[in-house]
Amino acid sequence: RLSVVKVYASWCKTCAVFDVRYRKLASQLGDSAPSSKTTGGSIIDQQTNNGRVRFAEMQFDDPNNEEMCRLLNATKLPYILMYKGSKGKVADFQCGPAKFQMLLDAVNEYADPEGAVLVAGAAGGAAGLATV
Repeated sequence: RLSVVKVYASWCKTCAVFDVRYRKLASQLGDSAPSSKTTGGSIIDQQTNNGRVRFAEMQFDDPNNEEMCRLLNATKLPYILMYKGSKGKVADFQCGPAKFQMLLDAVNEYADPEGAVLVAGAAGGAAGLATV
């Protein structure tokens, strides 16, 4: 399964704008929160519904992440890293709000074909995700 990691900084205004669309995409294609059924007050089932893509984020300005960000060459923010199972890293790029289509295109290319598919239009728009 495809994993997408966003590297951002708390002081980065571009990262904050990008975050709104990133979280919307994650809510559409990512894992959903665990659901549980209760009977008489006891939980009988708890499971996470796996999405097509796993989304994560790493804070650039956290001292604990400093060396990792340097090793990943994540210097221009926001920065996207994509990993696919045993293939390891399949893509990495700087991706601000104006380049969000790059993220959609990469997800289309690397995500498993199950379920709904993002469709990029010829003009660079994404059908069905215009409000992302």
